[in-house]
Amino acid sequence: MDKEIFNNEQEHLTRTYNKLLEMKKELEEQISALDEKALDDKNDMRDNMRFDYADIETTMETLAELEVWNRYIDTYNVESDSLGKRLNTVNKLLQSPYFAKIQLQFDPSEEPESYYIGRAAISENGYDQMIVDWRSPIAEVYYNQEIGHTHYTVEDREIPVDLQLRRQFDINKNKLVSYFDTQIAIEDPMLLMSLSQTHSDKMQAITATIQKEQNTVIRYPDVPVLLVNGIAGSGKTSVLLQRIAYLFYQKRKSLRPDQVCLMTLNPVFRDYIDNVLPDMGETNPLTLTWPEFLEMVHAPFIDSEFDYTDAATLRTIHEILPTLKPEAEDFIDIMQKGQMVISKNEVLPVINKYKQFPYGVRLIQVVADELEQRAKSSLKNLDSDTDDGAGDTAKSDYAEDNRIENDFGGALQTIRRCNFINIRHLAQRILGDSNITTAQWMYLKMELTGECDRNMRYVMIDEVQDYTMAQILVFKKFFPNARFMLLGDEYQAIREGTISFAEIEEMSKADNKQFVMLPLMTSYRSSPEITDMFSKVLPKEKQLLVSSVKRPGEKVLVKTCGSDAEYYSELKDLIKSFSEKDGLTAIICKNQFNLEKIVAALGDKAPQVITGHDALPKNGAFLIELTLVKGLEFDNVILADADSESYPDDELGRHCLYTAMSRATRSLAILAEGTLSAGVQE
Repeated sequence: MDKEIFNNEQEHLTRTYNKLLEMKKELEEQISALDEKALDDKNDMRDNMRFDYADIETTMETLAELEVWNRYIDTYNVESDSLGKRLNTVNKLLQSPYFAKIQLQFDPSEEPESYYIGRAAISENGYDQMIVDWRSPIAEVYYNQEIGHTHYTVEDREIPVDLQLRRQFDINKNKLVSYFDTQIAIEDPMLLMSLSQTHSDKMQAITATIQKEQNTVIRYPDVPVLLVNGIAGSGKTSVLLQRIAYLFYQKRKSLRPDQVCLMTLNPVFRDYIDNVLPDMGETNPLTLTWPEFLEMVHAPFIDSEFDYTDAATLRTIHEILPTLKPEAEDFIDIMQKGQMVISKNEVLPVINKYKQFPYGVRLIQVVADELEQRAKSSLKNLDSDTDDGAGDTAKSDYAEDNRIENDFGGALQTIRRCNFINIRHLAQRILGDSNITTAQWMYLKMELTGECDRNMRYVMIDEVQDYTMAQILVFKKFFPNARFMLLGDEYQAIREGTISFAEIEEMSKADNKQFVMLPLMTSYRSSPEITDMFSKVLPKEKQLLVSSVKRPGEKVLVKTCGSDAEYYSELKDLIKSFSEKDGLTAIICKNQFNLEKIVAALGDKAPQVITGHDALPKNGAFLIELTLVKGLEFDNVILADADSESYPDDELGRHCLYTAMSRATRSLAILAEGTLSAGVQE
């Protein structure tokens, strides 16, 4: 490092940091003053406001005065929220103000301009930016990694520039630790430094070390279906979260967190990623597992964590439903607190009244409207039978409707939510099968009622290779206005009957939707030794494309044991030695049966077991089932049951083995009792 450059950059950092401290103090004073003024106004309102409803004129004056005060309060809330967000940004930048600098020349006749890039933008006077946001258009040249003539894009217009300097910083608050002038990813010192750090229970943002192929995905133009096909350790999940942050930045005036849904396989993974977006100043979107999605849409039963519905049965539902003749058992009695309001036998004539409509949304909407009017009449009669005559009998129709709504809302909600339809029975009639899956139930409900979420604009599905086509069809129908971003690795499909990437492309094209697939072929997770080990499981042509950018590390340990005693003795020794290493150590078991066997054998010496509802520990060793490690990574991994029975020499067995081994970043031990899986090549 050049000492003069280091000192100049340290001086710039010190000035920036001091300005941030001044901003922090000023913002805190503004917030405090605003809170005091709000309190004074609140006390003034309490002391001087007179609530007078004596007649229409005074009531109107009171309401008008209340409206004025409400506007004052709204103004305070908006200003307080704005100041609070700016203070939050300043506090985040004080941890590390920026991570990069670019020097650009726009015109040969002009002096070059320097820009410092950080997790968020901040300006000193509302115009001149001290720090530019990593998602801003001009920051694109930093991630393009092309010294010399390059460009960035603003609203589809290319801006040509000459990138003269691309500098990275390692900064801790107001101290410059080091700087690097870099050009290409494989020589990226910041990346290698980041990759060498131990892993914690939480994923960290990769903003400072986004690589060129990752940046292509993050900044890719909006398309209806974007599929990211990345090998193990290529940063798919990090890229997904960075893209969500990028979309929030690009559409900050029109896109809300509740309009983005992230589908994930298990709660462990959700907990693992939950601090990434907040660290970038963004709010986490709605994040759901498949069972949680089904609970959200009030599905009455959930088969399991995964739904293996044959997609062909959903097409059968779509085709046969309109041809079906209604019968009384297709419906459910409409009740109010145990009392019959409309029986299913009374629903059938209403359905038959509209024979011109086939079974579907139009029919059910018309019937629901008529049933609601009948229910209100029935409820009024029901109530009058039990009324003791007290009260005003000259109530207006409006007041009466309100009373019915308040007293008998249960029955009315049953009708409005179309819960008078016996969806399970209808599905059994259509499919000729008494065993109805949740996906079939949900799909039929949407076909009948049109239930969907038109508000959702983006649906992100991580580990898409572990979903079935039926599940994707349900998501597609439930979120009709959403653009889909799907991320996965076909070689990590560890269950039978899941969707292939070819089927995703075919489905998109059948819907006349633009489909784009982007590759991520570089592994940033595992050492070269571990990468070589797990890539041997892949087809030969795929192996040639896999590489690791990390520095050489430990040799992979492979051990086969001939007896129970030898196996458990070796496992105990491995757990002890790996627990002494830095970072997290995962002992991965293929299934619950194998995991429970190990727990029973080790007794009180057994490490903590992580289930689907647990967060990862901050350090140390733990036992975990293979299905829960998808999307996660650990410094050290012990593959505890790498025998030929647990990992057979077939496509699924090889996928499971590849998935398990590729979780490790630094150290990998492969242990088997009996015959070693054929996929492990020593």
